Amino acid sequence: MTNKLTTTLIICSLLLLSGCASQRVTSSAYSVSKKTSKSPISKTTSDIPKSGHEANCRKLNVSSAKGDNTKLYAECASWMGVAYKYGGTNKSGVDCSGLTYLIYKAVYGKTLTRQSSGMLSDNCKRINKSQLQEGDLVFFRTDGKKTSTPNHVGIYLKQNKFIHASTSKGVIVSDLNQDYYIQNWITGGRVK
Repeated sequence: MTNKLTTTLIICSLLLLSGCASQRVTSSAYSVSKKTSKSPISKTTSDIPKSGHEANCRKLNVSSAKGDNTKLYAECASWMGVAYKYGGTNKSGVDCSGLTYLIYKAVYGKTLTRQSSGMLSDNCKRINKSQLQEGDLVFFRTDGKKTSTPNHVGIYLKQNKFIHASTSKGVIVSDLNQDYYIQNWITGGRVK
């Protein structure tokens, strides 16, 4: 009887020890660094996204919030880093109006005019920068000409951030408060 009890205790001890060892291996992947970590598990909210939406917002450099259009943020995140290509309409290369056109079609089911100037004149009601809401369009004149006809468009996300296809960097998120975008701003547009 004591042999069975001893065997059972040994097996239970081995199971407990193996469980702790596997936890150490698993949790060590989440340690930030030995300098800042006081325990083997240093997993914080900022280390690991709580959801796909939070991960998408992180990729877009905005914070997630209840009520966000998660479909918009997921679609935008999927385009990040795509190269710029004049006239391009797919993930091997896209221009600013192509990106806006494709995201709007995928998220809202709306077909916009293909050029930025047409998007403003045919599809939008002009709005002030202070009125911008998630999904509104933002229009710029970036070629140095002093006209009110846009040649660049992006989609407003929130927190003064918008997604667009930059000729030099491809699909990126930029801040409306950057001098370049302040100087080249034309108007916001709310799609009708």
